[in-house]
Amino acid sequence: MLSYMRVLALLSFAMLLRADERTQQLLDRLAQEAEAFEKVAPQLMGVETLHQRALTPPPRFKLRVGEAAEHPLTATWQQREIISEYGFAVFGSGAIQELRLVIAVNRKHVADEKKAQDDLASLVTGNNDQRKRRALQQFEKYGFRGGATDFGQILLLFSKSTQERYEITYQGERFAGQGERDAGETRVQTFHYKQLDGPEALTLFRRGHGGGDQVEQPRHLNVEGEIWVREPDGAPVRITLVVTDNSSDQALREEAAVDYEASEFGAMLPVETNHKESRAGSVVTENKFTYAGFHRFGTAH
Repeated sequence: MLSYMRVLALLSFAMLLRADERTQQLLDRLAQEAEAFEKVAPQLMGVETLHQRALTPPPRFKLRVGEAAEHPLTATWQQREIISEYGFAVFGSGAIQELRLVIAVNRKHVADEKKAQDDLASLVTGNNDQRKRRALQQFEKYGFRGGATDFGQILLLFSKSTQERYEITYQGERFAGQGERDAGETRVQTFHYKQLDGPEALTLFRRGHGGGDQVEQPRHLNVEGEIWVREPDGAPVRITLVVTDNSSDQALREEAAVDYEASEFGAMLPVETNHKESRAGSVVTENKFTYAGFHRFGTAH
């Protein structure tokens, strides 16, 4: 009996050592990829396509007569497609954020593509933070709903200088399931992460209840999620994020999964983000962002 218990203890210890080794390998690789992204991304621009399905609240006032007046107004689902010139800008604080200039909404052009490229290049490489922040607000002008963006650079959460803010644990092996980008064939090792301290990773802007235009003070929230790394090379191919804000009766939950692929520029770049926003337990927004055509400033698509 004692020998059996000793064998179990040794096996458990060996498994812990192996998990610690995997976690350290993950941290080393994430630090390398975050450093490469930080250097390369602000030199690139591409095209982002957003497919959004959002629940739109009913109008506050609408004149109705007859039988229709007896039934309450209800929220309706709306869909839209927004295509933007897309890049990453460094702000005065040193933070990297997404920048985009919208060129088409529901397949109708709203801006000249070449001019949008030139304008975005000027914004990304310029030092005027105020202009950059005005560009950040442009998305809502064309009907984007929801308070969360800036998913493309989620890899930077795990730069060498910030890794100590997160608890990371090995979860095991799995295969990418049917319907995901790597349908059923890619073996990945999965890790769970949870932010413990440091500056909050996600900034959320919430609009007033009922769809009003008044924006509440931004809330800064800690995050947790999963990191998937591809076998056998250890490349991070998916990072997920979950954050919950229970500060009001409309409890908010944000979920996102960002897929990365190696690029010709020496850095992992985002290829797709799937995002879902829920309020009081019900989904109100679903966003699918795809990214393509990355190129350096001054070169053709």
